[in-house]
Amino acid sequence: MIVDILHMDLQWLRRWLRQRRGGNAGRASGSRDPKPKMTPEAARLDHLQMLRFMALNAAVGVLIGVCVGAALIFLDIGGLGARIGRAANPLVPVLLVVVPIASLFGAAATASAILMMPYEKKFRDDDDDARGE
Repeated sequence: MIVDILHMDLQWLRRWLRQRRGGNAGRASGSRDPKPKMTPEAARLDHLQMLRFMALNAAVGVLIGVCVGAALIFLDIGGLGARIGRAANPLVPVLLVVVPIASLFGAAATASAILMMPYEKKFRDDDDDARGE
C-alpha cells in the first residue's frame, strides 16, 4: 500500500514537472481521460449503491444487537430474565434492554462500514483538470 502511494505521488510529480516545463506533448496525442466526468444519473446511482451498502451493514448490526439482547434475557445473565418474567408488563423491560443494544450494534456496524467502504474513485473531479490529472 505504501508503495502504491509513493508510486501515485511520483506520477503526480512527473505530470506536474512536465506541465511546468510546458511539455504537454504526452497529453495532446491522446487527450483521452481514463475517468469520465460524473453525470447526475451516475452520481445518483453511486449514492444509491453506497446507501444500500451502509443500510445492509446497519441491518446486520441491529440483528446482531437484537440477538445479544435476547441472549442476555434468555441466558438470565444477572437475573435479568427472571426479573423480566416477574414483571407486570414484560414488554417495557425487554424493549429497554434490546433497543439500546440493537442501536449500539447497528451504529457500530454502520461506522465500520463507512470506514471500510469499498469505494474507488470512478470519476474525475472538476479540480482534477486544474492539476492536469
